[in-house]
Amino acid sequence: MSTFKKIFWGILLLGVLYVAFMMFGSYGAGYRAGAITKIAKKGVIFKTNEGELYTATVINNEDGNTESGGVINNIWYFSVKNDPELLAKLEDALLNGHRVKLHYYQKYWKLFWVGDSKYVVDEIEILNENNK
Repeated sequence: MSTFKKIFWGILLLGVLYVAFMMFGSYGAGYRAGAITKIAKKGVIFKTNEGELYTATVINNEDGNTESGGVINNIWYFSVKNDPELLAKLEDALLNGHRVKLHYYQKYWKLFWVGDSKYVVDEIEILNENNK
């Protein structure tokens, strides 16, 4: 085999390995807590499940008192792993106004067949069912 062909196949193999790693590898994982505000199925060809989580942060003033501080509102956008049981739990939390703790993993790239976000939720824990 000529040197050109060896170099070509070597570069091609490295490119395929790089793309596979970026697609199937995970950049990070973690948890977010808040209230689900939206769950939707989106897409033209590839239908994906997308959601929004409302998180709020309380700001303390210099004295440590929250009364004169404030609240920073934040919406976190995520995709949902295609799991009917997980979707049912998310919809239940949305409809009943429960606070939830979501476990997610972060992808290197947005994958159009997985979702519109780099963050893919794969677990849900309802924090307090009595406190709505």
